[in-house]
Amino acid sequence: MNPLQPQARLFRLVRHTNPTAILAEGVEWSDGAATLRWRGPWPSTATWDAGIPALLATHAPDARTQLHWTPAPLPPPTPDPTTPTTPTPTIWLPPPTPEGLCTHCGQPWPCLSCGP
Repeated sequence: MNPLQPQARLFRLVRHTNPTAILAEGVEWSDGAATLRWRGPWPSTATWDAGIPALLATHAPDARTQLHWTPAPLPPPTPDPTTPTTPTPTIWLPPPTPEGLCTHCGQPWPCLSCGP
């Protein structure tokens, strides 16, 4: 990076409704290009080589949507509550006999007391 060029700056794209919503996070690069990462259930990333003016003309045509510069790194997004945070352990079950009994202990299948 050229030391005479400014460093990259972080921002948020905010929609002022009730309540205020952070729509996206972004960065303005030292060469003037801007990258925007949309939040929500279908996140996506877009880049504007023409920079912040092109981004705002596209996504903030009214006063309800504004760009807010962030002085510090953005917090990580909150995890989706429908996504498991820890893997589910695999449970090994012996196969059933043709009569529907556990091949390991002879109890009715599925027998959850038998394992490896």
